Amino acid sequence: MAEIKTEAPPSYDSEDLEQNVPDTNPQNDSRYVTSRASPYNVMPIEMDCPHCQNHIVSHIERVAGVLPWIIFGICAFLGLFLFIIPWCFCCVPFFLEQILDVNHSCPACKKFLGRFSRV
Repeated sequence: MAEIKTEAPPSYDSEDLEQNVPDTNPQNDSRYVTSRASPYNVMPIEMDCPHCQNHIVSHIERVAGVLPWIIFGICAFLGLFLFIIPWCFCCVPFFLEQILDVNHSCPACKKFLGRFSRV
């Protein structure tokens, strides 16, 4: 009969095992990034109102935020002091929908839900 030799698996000390175990706690690991993005955008969103609990599509209103004022200041400087563009173009940023902020409100209870800010 043939003799089968089996080797015992290598033994590990408890210290070796603790060194090879990766840290699975995401709070201590610098590879994990947590962020919470706002659900509000430039388009109306379908949601449940947190105030009246109705299922709604939000009502949007475009309002001037920080970005139109920054562009206004740049246009005023270029128009009034450097005479590069006519000063009457300073008010144009307040009429461009692409740079205005968007306020979302509930059409049922008229409460403010959130804001999409350009800056």
